[in-house]
Amino acid sequence: MFDDNYSRRDFNRDLDDGAWSGKRLAVKIFGLAIVVGLLLFALNFMFKPFQVVDKITDPDKIINNYEEFQSIHNTLKKLDSDLKTICETPDSDAMFSQFSKASMVAQKKQYMTRWAEEYNAKSKMITRSLWKSPSLPYQENVEDFANYNCLKNGR
Repeated sequence: MFDDNYSRRDFNRDLDDGAWSGKRLAVKIFGLAIVVGLLLFALNFMFKPFQVVDKITDPDKIINNYEEFQSIHNTLKKLDSDLKTICETPDSDAMFSQFSKASMVAQKKQYMTRWAEEYNAKSKMITRSLWKSPSLPYQENVEDFANYNCLKNGR
């Protein structure tokens, strides 16, 4: 069963050879893990455009973008209507007891400018502008609203 010619030196040599094969195996496994990781990274990078397309064509996002543009446009129309009401109201009205007519107009104009800037910024985003209603303008200009300059027009 045991070889009488097998010396302690032979035993230590065989033991060292086994240890080195274990180290070589660990290096090989580590190298394989790095190669697999690099391949997965490359594959992920190649499929990124498809992930973007999925994100852009998500039905919930399409509806949200469509509704958001419509909501901002309607807000601008409402602010224009508010400006008309304020401008047509006489300066002596009780509505202007706390705030002057000019300050109320300035506030509404500031809101209109802010909403128009937000609309225009979102309209320039390719992922959002694709889903905007064709009945809405590409950009909103506050000067295009009839009542934006109502105090200058003498009303």
